[in-house]
Amino acid sequence: MPLSRERHSTVICLQEGKILFVRKEAPVWSLPGGKLETGEQPLEAARRELREETSLPLEEAQYLGHHTYAAEEHYLYKMPVASSAQPIADDEIVECHWFTPTELVHVSVKPTNLDLLRRAGLLDR
Repeated sequence: MPLSRERHSTVICLQEGKILFVRKEAPVWSLPGGKLETGEQPLEAARRELREETSLPLEEAQYLGHHTYAAEEHYLYKMPVASSAQPIADDEIVECHWFTPTELVHVSVKPTNLDLLRRAGLLDR
C-alpha cells in the first residue's frame, strides 16, 4: 500500500530581500502554510493558511511547483509583500519574523522548508 503523505500549501513571502517565517510554541521556524483540508485546492489552502497565520492576503502569488518528501507534499508559492505590509501573528502562531537568507543559519528551521527555499533558488546551502 502506498504511503499516505500530508498535503501542504506553503508560501514564500518576500520583502526587501527577507523571507517571512512563522513560529508556533516550539522554537522551530517555518514558512507560512499548512495542511490542505478535505476537498480544498492548493491555492485555496495557501490563501487560507497565510491569512490565518499572518493576516496577510495572498496576492500576486507565483506557483513554483509540487515537491514530495517522505511524509509530506508541498505545493509551493512565492509572493512579494509590500514594505508597508506587516504580518500579524494569529491563530496558533506566536511570532512572525523576517529573516535574510544568511540569518537562517542562526535559527532552527524545518529542514523541508530549507530544501524548499533551495529549490526556489533562495538559498545556496
